[in-house]
Amino acid sequence: MRGSARLKVPGGKMIEAEIELEKELISYVKITGDFYFYPEEELEKLERVLAGRTIEEVRSTILEFIKDRKITLLGIDEDAIVKVILDAAGRGS
Repeated sequence: MRGSARLKVPGGKMIEAEIELEKELISYVKITGDFYFYPEEELEKLERVLAGRTIEEVRSTILEFIKDRKITLLGIDEDAIVKVILDAAGRGS
């Protein structure tokens, strides 16, 4: 299953996600938008970390990754990342 979603957060920043699921596992995820994720190269690492995880693990994986790697987010927060991924997977609210 392939899906994509776009979310405009308060303040006007946009975040988008593309996802591919094989059964219940994420096989691919791409996160883009006009927000700031520092250090930038860590965003690709987060995408790779999410691959192989279940949709149910998305929130905990993202929260742990951002905390452990001391990521700085500007224009979005962790919840926006989680929401857009779940929306892309058809599991959002």
